[in-house]
Amino acid sequence: MAKLGEADPPSPRSEATMFRFLSAFFLCVFLASCSSQLPEGPRTTSAALTAPASAPLSQITRMWQGRTDGTSGVHIISNGIDALALRLGLAEQAVTSIDAQYYLLHNDEAGRLFTDALLRAADRGVRVRLLLDDMDTRGYDEATHALETHPNIEIRLFNPFARSHGKALSALLEFRRINRRMHNKSMTFDGRVTIVGGRNIGDEYFSAREESNYDDLDLLAAGPVVDDVGRTFDSYWNSRYAVPASQVITPKEDGADLEAVRTALAQHRQRIALTPYGGALLDHIASLKRQPLQLTAARATLLADPPEKAAGELPASETFAASMLPYVTALESEFLVVSAYFVPRDSGTALLRALEERGVDVTVMTNSLDATDVPAVYAHYAHSRRDLLEAGVDLWELRAEKERPDRTLSGLGLSRSALHAKAFVLDRKLLFIGSFNWDPRSVRINSEMGILVDSPALATQAAVNFKKLLPEAAFHVQMGEDGRMQWLEHDAGNRWRLYRSEPILSQMRATTAWLTGLLPIGGQL
Repeated sequence: MAKLGEADPPSPRSEATMFRFLSAFFLCVFLASCSSQLPEGPRTTSAALTAPASAPLSQITRMWQGRTDGTSGVHIISNGIDALALRLGLAEQAVTSIDAQYYLLHNDEAGRLFTDALLRAADRGVRVRLLLDDMDTRGYDEATHALETHPNIEIRLFNPFARSHGKALSALLEFRRINRRMHNKSMTFDGRVTIVGGRNIGDEYFSAREESNYDDLDLLAAGPVVDDVGRTFDSYWNSRYAVPASQVITPKEDGADLEAVRTALAQHRQRIALTPYGGALLDHIASLKRQPLQLTAARATLLADPPEKAAGELPASETFAASMLPYVTALESEFLVVSAYFVPRDSGTALLRALEERGVDVTVMTNSLDATDVPAVYAHYAHSRRDLLEAGVDLWELRAEKERPDRTLSGLGLSRSALHAKAFVLDRKLLFIGSFNWDPRSVRINSEMGILVDSPALATQAAVNFKKLLPEAAFHVQMGEDGRMQWLEHDAGNRWRLYRSEPILSQMRATTAWLTGLLPIGGQL
């Protein structure tokens, strides 16, 4: 059966190579055998709330409510500043509830603006439920504890690390459990509007850094699909893997209290408002208030892993990947893949080869070595690169640097960019945007979600934009006449520059990729 990229059976290795990694292998076996327990304690169940018809967001989205044809209203969010402005602006308009589910919430400028928006909403009486994967929360346990003392804020940590010892030791002692993370990303306002996609909460996802921003995508939706997102959020929130933060965090006696956190967040908001980025953000929020987004009518289907995937016992037939696979195998003409972390393995490569043999034109864009933030992922993608090219796949790798005047805080200069988006365009009829990378971790280990939109208009426009972007932003990877791989770069003078070896800016990064490429870790990436 075709697969989207499950781990393949290990290929035969030489005795020398096996000896090199023997100790690592036995360590993994030992760690995998370690038992682990989630914190136990009282938990209350709750469900998504919907604002009354008189609420601002109910009024704005009333044309999408109760539609008999099952269509929702959708809008693609590609601009980073827009992505943050929409989250902050919608939080300001919420009157009943905000449900936010994220893999990462950074303690940086964007992260603090996001947290400030949640706190101010709670101060207005809005119920806030914040569900965070525990991968990136340890640095602000005190603030988390303080926020949880607010009567309108509940914070739960998904599959949390033990705080009784260091994070690294917790990961080692509880590898089987800790290895599985909640990669979902959604934010729903008043049960009327939702944002689902690839962005975490942090500066690099919202074009707020002077360097190293991410190119990413979200989908804003109103209508029936919002209810589906709400039910999925509830299933995670009420699962045994979502532990109240108060049961995980031991507060310090001299830790910050709620009023101190509120003051610090307000001061941060006021300071950011005086910066060029803050000014642009406020302009975007004001513009959205003056003229709400025009949504496109389309059938929107939520695809999501159940939270039980965190136990590692979910049948493959019930995973996100299994629900996505039929749409891929039914392709007839064209498949466009945008995947920040692309590790198809033998099974995924075979699937793409089978599509090409049927006459389906497959194009893939992923990160180049200099653009990626995980060289190990690139190294194991590179193992499949020749096979992909020989199968006929059109392969592109995003360049690390590209002139984009709108990317920086000052509005001027160059910004190092990296791909973080996860999107598929299928036959220019269907468009998928979500958290799913085409790699073994998304397929088998982490939980994922996204929205599949049935809209030839949106899918075609996305395909046109994608095809236009490729030569402007990415290396075209090809097989030369001599059988060697080559990289083509389209420069500002409308010329193609040929590289007969992999174009890299950092030799250290290349060395890191080479070393990690030797490790038998492809099934964990």
